[in-house]
Formats: sequence, structure tokens, C-alpha cells
Amino acid sequence: MSKGKILVVDDEASLRLLLSSELSRAGYVVETATDGENALARLREDFFHVVLLDIVMPRMDGVEVLRIIKSEGIPSEVIILTGNATLESAIESMKLGAFEYIRKPYTLNELIIQIDRAIEHQHSQFDLKVLRNELIKKGHGGKIVGKSKVMIALQAILERIAPTQSTVLILGDSGTGKELVARSIHDMSPRHDKPFIAINCATFSETLLESELFGYEKGAFTDAKTQKRGLAEIADGGTLFLDEIGEIPMHFQAKLLRFLETGEIRRVGGTKDIMLNVRIICATNQPLEQLVEENKFRADLYYRLNVLCVNIPPLRDRIDDIPLLVNSFLAAQEFKKEFDDSAMELLKAYDWKGNVRELKNVIERTCILAQGKIVSADDLSFLRVKKKVDSVPDEEIGELPPPEMMVEPGSSWSLKEMERKHILNVLKLTNGHRGKAAKILEINAKTLYLKMKAYNIVSVYE
Repeated sequence: MSKGKILVVDDEASLRLLLSSELSRAGYVVETATDGENALARLREDFFHVVLLDIVMPRMDGVEVLRIIKSEGIPSEVIILTGNATLESAIESMKLGAFEYIRKPYTLNELIIQIDRAIEHQHSQFDLKVLRNELIKKGHGGKIVGKSKVMIALQAILERIAPTQSTVLILGDSGTGKELVARSIHDMSPRHDKPFIAINCATFSETLLESELFGYEKGAFTDAKTQKRGLAEIADGGTLFLDEIGEIPMHFQAKLLRFLETGEIRRVGGTKDIMLNVRIICATNQPLEQLVEENKFRADLYYRLNVLCVNIPPLRDRIDDIPLLVNSFLAAQEFKKEFDDSAMELLKAYDWKGNVRELKNVIERTCILAQGKIVSADDLSFLRVKKKVDSVPDEEIGELPPPEMMVEPGSSWSLKEMERKHILNVLKLTNGHRGKAAKILEINAKTLYLKMKAYNIVSVYE
């Protein structure tokens, strides 16, 4: 199996022959072109991983060839090779999107290292495009769905944040769509045509996290057979999204802080700093301020991350968006199903602890198992939904006797049993309206919820 397909573009026949011979021996498939026009013709009809491009050529120089390659969206990585290097040509080539600029003379080993780096970078970009398309197809990408007041307000905040270069901290419960918000910020920013790289910090040990983010040099550790660029380097010019930022080990937090403050990284095992231009977006469902107080998160890193803070509302605060979300998932998954009014009402009455992620999973499960084209509440019977009636006026509630007067004659009750019975009676009187029940019980809604959970009250019609 070849290591990659290379196009060598140079007007010197001896150099073309030498590179073709040596690179073929090294395991690459190599073709050659005598000038820029010939090279462009080959690139338009065939795919090459890497183009080795000389700058000084007759009729059309390498810089112009590079400009056309990029303008036409030809996916090859371009490495400039020249013996007549100038600072101006180097700067212009890199601005146009050349992967690397190598001055002659160079060793074959040096060239192969850069070719392998270019191929690895290209593979990562292809993988990202495929992944992004899959995420969009599965309902994880694209635009934020929601017309509720809280989502309209969130969108307005994102539109103000996106054009800036500032670091963003996204807060929200698990399953609310923190990565989707991060992608939305990237897509609306001047960096939208550059990479968006996401990494879940909780899935790596400290050593692996540093290698994944910053890369490593050959020989840095036992398995480091070649040099590897980190995700931060691959994201250069674009956005780096660090999910579960609260899970980063304390020792590595210092290195991350240095990167945020200087824009520089150092590969594991390396001695040279690499300057990057990356926007950082972080997310967590953990209380970072509390972690700072517990000395589990650096205060200086927290303040550096918390430049712009975005809070994503849980699904329970945007119930009216559920029909939009359902239809979005149906379209993304290409399910030929339709949820009727009874199904939608049941979904709106459910307590979505898993937020949008849980809703998506329920929709997918239901569409797979439901036999008919129309999905009704009967197809959602696996959801434990409490009776929801929100049309009971306060004046119709009336008064309840104290809990001790509600004990049945001749029975013996514990205080917990009495409280459970009292809560059940209040819920029945308010037809399951927890807000009004909490008001009568003179407790807040959260306390009522916890008591119902403790007493296993899952239905108001026990």
C-alpha cells in the first residue's frame, strides 16, 4: 500500500527524476509535471495528496499556481521547494495556504517528514469534514433550533460574541447542546472557513491530554515513532473547543493557562515553542467557582477562561421548543414519521433530565419501534409522565384541613406517612399542578419535587 500520491512540479528534468526515484523508493506514488499549466491540468483530473511545487518556473511561477490551486478548491496540500527563497515569496506563499516552505538544499529525510505531516494534516481535515456532515445528518450540527424567549435571547448573545476573538466559557447541564453552541459561535465568526476542533477533556489522562492537544516529537516516549501535530496546532487559524474543562488535571492547567496567555505551545519532548492563532471555547456542567474554592481548579485559569460566559437554558425552560426540536430530529434522521398532538403534549409534559440529548434519543427510539406513520401518545408509553393540568384557577383550590385531620379513623400513621398523604391530597386537589401545590404547602417547587421523589409519588391518582 502506498504512503500517498505526490505530484512533483519543477522545470528541471534532473530534479524531477531524482525526486520521483527517491520518493517512489520511499513508498509514495509519484507523478511529475514540467510547468504550472501542466500541473494544474493533472490536478484537475486526478487526486494528489501533496504537490511539491517549485517557485521559479517559466510562463507561470509557483506562487500563481498555488493561488489557482486554492481558488479552485483543489484539496492537495502544497509544499513549496525553492533555491531562490526570499522573505516576500515565503510570506506570500504561506498566506495563500502553502503547507510548508522549504529552501534548497534539503535532505530527503527532511522532505519526507514534511510530506508525511502534510498527508496527516490532510487526512485530519477530511475526517473533520466527514464527521461534521455526520453530526449535521444526526441532528448534532447546523443551526440552533428554538423560538422560545430564552433561545432568542441566547441567539442574540451569540451573534454579539461570535465576531470577537475573546475566549468563551459555555455553562449548561449535560445534554443541553454545549458543542452545538460552540459550533454556532465558530460558524458566525471570521474563522468560519478554518478548522473547528473539539476535544472532550474528560476522556484523557493528563499525559494523553497533553499529547493530544500539543502533539509530540519523535522519540518523546516509547510509542512516539514519528512526530505528531496536536489538535491545537491543527486548529491553527480556527477554533479549539475544550469540552468538560473542569476535568483537566491541576498540573496540566498551568500549561493550558500559558497557552491561553501567550498563544504558544510546546510539543511533548520538544524544545521549541510554536506560535498559534487559535480561539478557545470551553464548556462545563460543573460549578467552576466551587472547584476553585476547593482548590481543584486554578483561580487564574478560571478568570482567564471566564472572559465571555454563556449559559444554555435546560429543556424544561424551553418547553415550547420541543415541537421544533422533534421535527428537526425527524428531518435530520430522514424518519418518515409524524408526531400527532397527543404525542407532542406528552413530550411537553415529560421531565427531561437528560435535556435535548435525551429528547433526541427518545425520538429515535420511538421512530424505530412505532409501526405506523403517525406517532401517538400510545407509542410513548415507556415515558413515565405525571398528569399535567394547568388550568386550575387559584380560587378553585379552596382550603385543606391540616395533615393530622386527614388521617383515617382508627389508623396508625408515622409522621412521614402523614406528610406523604398530605402531599398527595394537595396534588389531587390542584389536579397535579406542582406550582400551586407547592404554594399551598408553603414550600418551593424544587422542595416539592424532592419530597415527591423521596416518597415515590409518581402519579397524583394513587
